[in-house]
Amino acid sequence: MLRQSGVERGESFRDSVSASRAVNQQLAHLVRRAVVEGRLPLVLAGSCDSSIGTLTGFDHARCGVIWLDAHGDFNTPNSTISGFFAGMALAVITGHCYQNLWSRIGDSTPIAESATLLLGVRDLDPAERERLQHSAIQVVAWHNGKPAGDVFVALDTLAARVQEIYLHIDLDAFDPSVAPGIVDFPVPGGLSLVDMERIVRAAVTRFDIRAASLTSFDPDRDHEEKTLRAGLRILEVLAEHAGHRL
Repeated sequence: MLRQSGVERGESFRDSVSASRAVNQQLAHLVRRAVVEGRLPLVLAGSCDSSIGTLTGFDHARCGVIWLDAHGDFNTPNSTISGFFAGMALAVITGHCYQNLWSRIGDSTPIAESATLLLGVRDLDPAERERLQHSAIQVVAWHNGKPAGDVFVALDTLAARVQEIYLHIDLDAFDPSVAPGIVDFPVPGGLSLVDMERIVRAAVTRFDIRAASLTSFDPDRDHEEKTLRAGLRILEVLAEHAGHRL
């Protein structure tokens, strides 16, 4: 039976970074408890920086990451245009910035770039694009609703490097027609539900899923509950794999 626990920010914070630290400390505790109980941690969050707390909650030293997102989330304080902290989430967990913040939450072992696969990306800042091009991160971009490369070859390449992964799905990876209820501004040309199901099924057959997240959900914008239904379908696919671990 699926057990549910929630994390509340609890108070006002002076900035998004201090708020992220407070929330991720609580999240790491809940993930750690789920792992101890032999359960698969499934995180539903409003922001991609929840990945920090999720990874802190288990030994991820041998772990890779599959990151599905319309954006790269690979900015740093030196490259960002907006200063949006969640837009640096992938850069944080691969060791490029805010390592002191992460270490104050817990285990801050960075994920290797070569153990990271970014799928669905189609909206990058110029400096962020250059950073990704000079990194060892595998990227399969999305254009007009189609992948710009072979997703399954990329998954096989990752599987040759790691056996365990953290599966991170920002719901804005979907096309807005599939998942309109998201925090960020929708980016057209994203994944269909069929695309996502195929990727998740391919992931669970190739890797040991240590934790999974669905992020950027905004129920206030999900007027027809399309995003909710898409998210539930992803959870169903994961449940087929996880079984009793939920």
